Formats: sequence, structure tokens, C-alpha cells
Amino acid sequence: MDAEEAMINKLKQACGYEFTNKLHRMFTDMNISTGLNNDFSDFLKKQNVSELGVNFSISVLQAGAWPIGQSNLPTFAIPQELEKSVRMFETFYSGKFSGRKLTWLHSFCNGELKFNHLKRPYFVSMGTFHMAILLLFNSSDSLKLSDIMEHTKLSEAELKKQLQTLTETKIVVLEDDASLDSALTLNLNYNNKRTKFKITSASQKETPQEIEQTHNAVDEDRKMYLQAAIVRIMKARKILKHTMLIQEVISQARARFSPNIPMIKKCIEALIDKQYLERTSNSTDEYSYVA
Repeated sequence: MDAEEAMINKLKQACGYEFTNKLHRMFTDMNISTGLNNDFSDFLKKQNVSELGVNFSISVLQAGAWPIGQSNLPTFAIPQELEKSVRMFETFYSGKFSGRKLTWLHSFCNGELKFNHLKRPYFVSMGTFHMAILLLFNSSDSLKLSDIMEHTKLSEAELKKQLQTLTETKIVVLEDDASLDSALTLNLNYNNKRTKFKITSASQKETPQEIEQTHNAVDEDRKMYLQAAIVRIMKARKILKHTMLIQEVISQARARFSPNIPMIKKCIEALIDKQYLERTSNSTDEYSYVA
């Protein structure tokens, strides 16, 4: 983490606090989360909870600092194996921070399962949705998709999305038609040279909403890049005409993307609002850097 902090400080010196604010908050979140996990362990001891049944750790992230959308979160019922851990942490957190609201981002969580049903044990890392599906096989070797939906509360589309990855690993086998009456069955002959591996999410076709979110995120990143470039230029030049500033920004950004002039103008106006720049008293077509 020392290297990351050093890089953030260098960016702060070059571009100013405004441009590294979110990075600072992200870095702070990770440090605070380490302390929260330690405090949670102390809380469990005071509550005489000797064991949760799982190794449980969390990261508490500020909603405004991380590029994680909270809209359209998939419906999901956590596995019973995790219920106690989640419930205890919510009790701990609400007692420590009155008025704060926790939103669980289950689709970003992950864990490790140990497979004991095969000829040799395997330790497999995976996302929470995959875990929830596979944990159901503790009581059965075969399950209908409708039953899995009922237990996990995942939508049919989300469930089939998750099953695509699981079936590709050959850990489970799905009947060809993949209807809700189809059976998902454990592959009891599964074999892998590695006893420890990770199941990664399969690449999925983006939905129109996801495409729009991606475009918006790219636009925001470009605006931040342009604003940083403008600040660097003006910090070095102190005073500059509008057309010259536009030309220099385009020249600096060309290696990354081709910015359009309206976007650059919006970035200039944003920096004026933030009091990084101001129009000179001599001309409205000339800017000066505000130290």
C-alpha cells in the first residue's frame, strides 16, 4: 500500500487535491476496513461468539468514491452459511456508526470453497453467486434450476449467466435445454491438475444500460483527464489565450483520445467554477492560472 500512497501523493502534487480526492478516499477506505475487521473480531469476542463458521472479512466503501453503481443490483438471498456473519457484522456496524446505511454488493464479493466430494479435495475461489449455487449441493447431487432460483432469489437471466461459467468449468453439468425444469448435476468425475484454482466470470454481452454506464464512465474519465491537462498547462504558462489553450490540450490528449472542442470548453468552465482558472481583466478570451 506504501507504493500506492506514494503515487497518489505525486498525482496530488502534479494535478491538485481535486483530481486525487477519490483516490485518497478509496485508499482511506481500505485502511479503515482493515481496522474495522479487527474491531469486528473484538466485538465477536465480547459477544462470546467463538466462531462464525467461516473466515469472514469485509471492505466498507464510500458510495461516492468508488466506480460501483448501486442501481439495478441483482436480487439475491445470501447462503445460510453466511447469514450469521452478515447479521453479526450489521449489528456491529450499526452500533459503531449510528445513522449509516450498509448496502451489500454481493456481486462484487468472493470467497473460497473446499470441495470434499471428489477423489481429492480442491480449494476453489469464486464469486458469491457461484458460492450460493454450489453450496446447495451439500444436500443433493442434482437440483432443478427452479429450485436454485427459489433458494438464491436470483433472476432467471442472472442465474443462467452464472451457470454459463460453472458449466464451462465442468464442475457441474446442465441439461441441454436449460429450462427451469432442467437439472443441474454435480460432476462426480471432475478432475483438475491444480488443487487450488479460481472460477472467473465469463464475458457477457453488455445490456443497453451497461453500455450507457460504460460510455458515461469513459466520458467522466476523459473530462478528468482533460481538466488535469488544462491545470498542468496553465500552471506552466500562467496566462494563455483560449485558442492556444485548446490547441495545447488537444496536443497533449492526442496520444490517448481525440477530444472534441465542446468537451474542452466545458472542462475550462468547470475549472473556472472550481477557481483553478479565471478570465483575465484584459480579455474574456484569455485565462490566467489561480495559484
